[in-house]
Amino acid sequence: MERSASRRVWLDPVVLTVGIAFLVFAVWQALNHLLFMEALRLPMLTYHLVSLATETVAAALIAIVVLRAVLRKNRELAELNRLRDLLTNSLVHDLRQPLTALLTGLFTVEQDPSLSEETKEMIAISREGGDKLLGMVSDLLDVSRLESGQPLIQSASLSPERFIRPGVSAVEQIAQEQEIQLTVELPERLSHVDGDEERLRRVVMNLVGNALKFTPAGGQVSVSAREDSAAGRLDVSVVDTGPGIPKELQGRIFDKFAVLDTAASAARTSSGLGLTFSKMVVEAHGGEIWVESEPGQGSSFRFWLPLERVSG
Repeated sequence: MERSASRRVWLDPVVLTVGIAFLVFAVWQALNHLLFMEALRLPMLTYHLVSLATETVAAALIAIVVLRAVLRKNRELAELNRLRDLLTNSLVHDLRQPLTALLTGLFTVEQDPSLSEETKEMIAISREGGDKLLGMVSDLLDVSRLESGQPLIQSASLSPERFIRPGVSAVEQIAQEQEIQLTVELPERLSHVDGDEERLRRVVMNLVGNALKFTPAGGQVSVSAREDSAAGRLDVSVVDTGPGIPKELQGRIFDKFAVLDTAASAARTSSGLGLTFSKMVVEAHGGEIWVESEPGQGSSFRFWLPLERVSG
C-alpha cells in the first residue's frame, strides 16, 4: 500500500515536470561549462556574463513549464471538486424526498392505538434514526449552499430560549441512554438576536450531540449562555467531560468531513459535517465559533452571536 502510494506521488505530472526540469538544468550547467570554458576558451568575465544570461533564460523557461503544469493540475482538481459537489447535491436531493416520506409514514403508523408498546418502541427508534439521517442530509445540503454563496439565513428577532432549549431537547434521549448528566443554564432574561431559528437550533443540537458522543457514561455535558452587553453579543458554551482534543488537532476540528484520530488521547474525534455546518451558520450570522480543550480535561465549544440592534 505504501509503495503504491509512493509510486503515485513520483508519477504525478507536476512532480515529474519539476524533476525533469531540474535534470535539464543540471545537464545544461555541465554543457555550459564545457562549451564556453573548454571549447571556446572565453575569458572568465565573458564566461560568467554569458553563463548568467543563458542560465537566467533557462530558469525562466523551466519556471514557465512548471507553472503551466501546476495550473493544469489545479484546473483538473477544480473540475473534480465541481463534479463531486454536483454528484453530492444530486444524491442529497434524491435522498431527502423518500426519507421525508418514510418518516411521515412512520409517524402516521405510530398514531394507531392498536399497536403494542413493543411495536411503538421500535417505531420510535426507527423515527429517531431517520431524524438523525435527515439532519445529516440537511446539513450537507446547507453546507453546499453556503459554500456556493447562496442566501440561506432567514433572520428574525429571536429569543435565545427558542433555539437553545429545543436544540438540547433534540438529543436529550441520547444523554439518558448513555447515563450522561445534561444540564442547561440560562439567565431569566436574555436580549434577542437576529437569527435563523431552525438553523441555530441545529447548531446547538450538533454541538451537544458531538459532546455526548465523546463523553463517557457518568460524565457531564453542560450548556450555558450569557449576555455581554458591552460587546453587544450573546455567548453560548457547550462543555463536556470527555477525553479532550490535542492542540495540534483543534485547528482542523471544523474542517469538512474531518476525521481526526489521536492515540495520545485514546479518542477518535470526528466532526463529519455537523461542526462544519455549525461554523458556517454562526459565521453567516456575523459571529464566531471555536473550541477550547486539553487532553484528559474535556472540551468546551463556544460561539457568540451579535445581539439584535434596537433602532431609535
